[in-house]
Amino acid sequence: MPSQLHVRKLTHAIRFACCLGVAAATTTAWAQDATPPAAGADPARTLDTITVTAGKLKESVREIAGSASAVTDQQLQDIGAQSLADYIGRTPGVVFNNYQPGVSHVVMRGIATSSGNVQGQPTTGYFLNEVPLTEPGWTIAIPDVDAFDLNRVEVLRGPQGTLFGSASMGGAVNYVANVADSGGFDAAAEATLSQTKNADLGFAAKAMVNLPIKQDLLAVRAVAQYRDDPGFLDNIGTGRKGANDTTLDGGRLSVVLTPSEATTLTWLSLLQDIDSDDNGYRIAGLGDLQRDTAIPEFTTTKVAVHSLRLDQDLGFADLTALAAYQKKQQDWRFDYTPIRAAYNADLDLDLTSPLYIESGGESRGKSIELRLSSKPGGRVDWLVGGMYFDSDKDLYEQIGAAGAAAAFDQSALFGPGSGAVIAPDGEVFNAFGTHLGGSEAALFGEASFHFNEQWKATVGGRLFRNEVRTTTTQVGFSTYPGDPIVSTQQTKENGFNPKVALSWQPNADVMVYGLVSEGFRFGEPNTAGLSAYPVPSGSKSDSLVNYELGTRTSWAGGRLLLDATLFDVDWKDIQLRLQTPDFYNYASNGGKAYSRGIELATTWRPVDAFEWQAAATWQRARLDEDLFILWYGTAPKGSQLPGSADWTVSNLLSWHFDARFYPVLSLSHQYVGGGISDLNSAVPGVAPNRQGNYNLFDLRYRMTFGSTDVTLFGSNLTDKRGVTRSVAETNGVGEGLVRPRTVGVTVHWRY
Repeated sequence: MPSQLHVRKLTHAIRFACCLGVAAATTTAWAQDATPPAAGADPARTLDTITVTAGKLKESVREIAGSASAVTDQQLQDIGAQSLADYIGRTPGVVFNNYQPGVSHVVMRGIATSSGNVQGQPTTGYFLNEVPLTEPGWTIAIPDVDAFDLNRVEVLRGPQGTLFGSASMGGAVNYVANVADSGGFDAAAEATLSQTKNADLGFAAKAMVNLPIKQDLLAVRAVAQYRDDPGFLDNIGTGRKGANDTTLDGGRLSVVLTPSEATTLTWLSLLQDIDSDDNGYRIAGLGDLQRDTAIPEFTTTKVAVHSLRLDQDLGFADLTALAAYQKKQQDWRFDYTPIRAAYNADLDLDLTSPLYIESGGESRGKSIELRLSSKPGGRVDWLVGGMYFDSDKDLYEQIGAAGAAAAFDQSALFGPGSGAVIAPDGEVFNAFGTHLGGSEAALFGEASFHFNEQWKATVGGRLFRNEVRTTTTQVGFSTYPGDPIVSTQQTKENGFNPKVALSWQPNADVMVYGLVSEGFRFGEPNTAGLSAYPVPSGSKSDSLVNYELGTRTSWAGGRLLLDATLFDVDWKDIQLRLQTPDFYNYASNGGKAYSRGIELATTWRPVDAFEWQAAATWQRARLDEDLFILWYGTAPKGSQLPGSADWTVSNLLSWHFDARFYPVLSLSHQYVGGGISDLNSAVPGVAPNRQGNYNLFDLRYRMTFGSTDVTLFGSNLTDKRGVTRSVAETNGVGEGLVRPRTVGVTVHWRY
């Protein structure tokens, strides 16, 4: 016999079922079947309730005391989402800083000190079925998991350090991939043809098959993906039109074994390769879609993640064990030819070929997590666990030019025979390599106390210890004729992250909650680098406290949903990504910052055929005291934090027509307010690198022919040159852009 509390929860979840759309902060969605709901059906009872794992327990998002959203598989299909850029920015409190593959970042509630890579861990954590993808120390690459055959994408705003650990101090993105199902055969396929302004024809092909080897015992699910995004930028330096071609290929494989009703073993693998022929930023001041480099600036990214999960029903509680191994590699090249004259003058060289800098590395990470959680429906829900993450990575940075060895031989400063020592491959003449090891160990727990049917209190905490070790070796002209320079550094830190929440549900249509939570991330030693300017030894861990008050309400029998969240974040000893005058990045700590604002989300369905989902966020993410930046000056108190926007707004309007082939017309809008891309831009007298301040409009028309959907779409209809990030490069100011106007057709087939 279920308890009264459990019945109340179930009834409440049914009545609170809602439509999250990509724009809404709620995470329940209108059921969008191939056929419309029956005439006269109550919309409040034809909705699918979305369950999320924000608290590492399966919960309805409408009952979570925190800011959580989910974008479902159907919603991803409805907007034609393929990558993060297509949907993440529609979530309240989120800005997506798109620049180049593998280094495009999600910023939540303005918690960032750069719109791009930081020197240590990012402020947003990324997970695949709860497997951490942001390892201890500097992150090699940020995986952008393709949206095909995802069950959902959970977006958790505010610090998630208690349960998810470091690197989630601003929030977390948890990709939830579908895994094998032994209940029956399943398959799907999708193909897209697209045409972007100033680009060749684009193409994407994806397929999934689910094979039950033995019903209720063993199943295999395989997903394959290929995407070709033709370049839209013309590089006048290399003479190539559409230079920034990007291809993505890979897939996922899952195997699920269920030897008994109480035991489930799940294997999940992700493989993803991204190759970009040239960087996707234009040079400001040139033509509309132009860049100018002496050589192509390629980027290659490879990600492999393998995990094994055990879910065991122990009767009194559920045991989860999750072990994973991941390997990530990224390599990129930048054109440094504009500063070649400085090397020629300082080193008495005669370099005539393009000067380049190559950078990147490889990381290998192993993680394990064990946790025990109570059965749902009791007076007290609890969870306890422990985790360990160990990471090893090798980083490199090197400067080179064809013919460098001969130039050193001819130099009066170095002389004959020096070239073979300084540049043994004939090109690279200054380089450093770093071996970095990092580890994180933690014990965590959380408990929720149901005082009665209306009041619930949650308390939790995380006791952690982390360590980062680096060994750097420098070779090249800076060490000639001596031995390589080797330096080692180490940082160790420990601490405790608490969390307290209180929620009140006076009736089935209203929920109010208050939350106090903390987040943290690792400190990061600086490597010696190739800069001519001295830099600090590194950064220490920063931390923040998040105060949050939110409400979720339902009106008009579930046809109108209105959610609001107030937040106030205090950030201390903020880790900074700064840059020397000769364009080398380094880590430091400095000062305090805050972020305060309000997130609003609403879903309105006045009639069954029409639906409007909207979200708006106003925030002020600012420095809370003056910040001195080495080599540049002082960023004054009140300066905007990079990668954020004071205003973000999104709208999604959908019409479901009662006609043959069940046509659906959807119009979406997104506004991102203005901001800056780095803290140097906040210093008076420094030319600011600006981003944001643009509107985007998309239009889609879908028809259903049995098991096949055909969708015509147009993205960025007004062909807006929205700048998503600006960076001072050697060739000028590089501006990452929203993809120009794109039109196309997608055919999606399901078994």
